[in-house]
Amino acid sequence: MPINDLIDRLIEECRGDLHGALRALLLINERLEAELQYVYERSNIAPPHRRTLH
Repeated sequence: MPINDLIDRLIEECRGDLHGALRALLLINERLEAELQYVYERSNIAPPHRRTLH
């Protein structure tokens, strides 16, 4: 599915609330980052050096 369609679908699922859609994306991102950190901590793989917004 094209990215614009996914964005439209997310906004629609949030009843047109852009703030709610952004909040949902940020919460999902935080969860995924935590899961990835968990994997790195329990493996021999070093996380890549990257810049983040937080």
